[in-house]
Amino acid sequence: MKTNITVLFILLFHFNISAQQNNLPFKKGEKLDYKIHYGPITAGFASLEIDTLPHKYKFIANGESNRLFSLFFEVKDIYESIVDKKSLCPNQFYRNVKEGGYKKIENVFFNHKLKQAETTMDTIPIPENPQDILSIFYYLRTQNYDSLTVEDSIPIQVYLDDNFINSELYYLGNESIKTKFGWIATKKWAPKLETGRIFKDENGMNIWITDDKNKIPIKIKTKVLVGAIEFDLIKYSGLKEPLKFTKKN
Repeated sequence: MKTNITVLFILLFHFNISAQQNNLPFKKGEKLDYKIHYGPITAGFASLEIDTLPHKYKFIANGESNRLFSLFFEVKDIYESIVDKKSLCPNQFYRNVKEGGYKKIENVFFNHKLKQAETTMDTIPIPENPQDILSIFYYLRTQNYDSLTVEDSIPIQVYLDDNFINSELYYLGNESIKTKFGWIATKKWAPKLETGRIFKDENGMNIWITDDKNKIPIKIKTKVLVGAIEFDLIKYSGLKEPLKFTKKN
């Protein structure tokens, strides 16, 4: 998968709002656990976690297929991003992925003084306010998008595979969805995807983000080359604010 486990992290808003540490919607110790479904089959599990280093956050994403699904398509992904606590700009990005026959280890250092990303294979210039495929998710959560209207499109740009990817994010409106925890108010999004090895079409994914102060992903659903994959939040801990519940639409 390239990667369904963390594709939601390729979202970036171009607002003129800088991240303020005291107002961040997350904190050290936050952990989100997801069950991955392939049709009616439980395919595996994924998690997102936050740790800290001196003056930095360390974001960690893990995804792994279960024993049964691994017989057909084995997945074992690790992503890590170390970012500055004030700007949320990444200093280092690491990933070690195994997805079927695809394997890759990548280690990237962001040299902000020289304005370049020093990757495993190359050195490339970085844009203003660079983000990687994991840090972008947390940067996204700091932004105010209440002024958007349905079907607004926002340009996004993140680092992955020795390159900065240009894409778009579409806002699809508000929706209450049923979860194992109860009904939760969400904002629904659809990122434009890179088609080919995994994704069936560029508009084949929906993401539901809580419409509260936490702004965490509750559910992800995407079409792949064969069938569809869903991610559902099954456990959470360390949220900065209580999860907000609502009634059915």
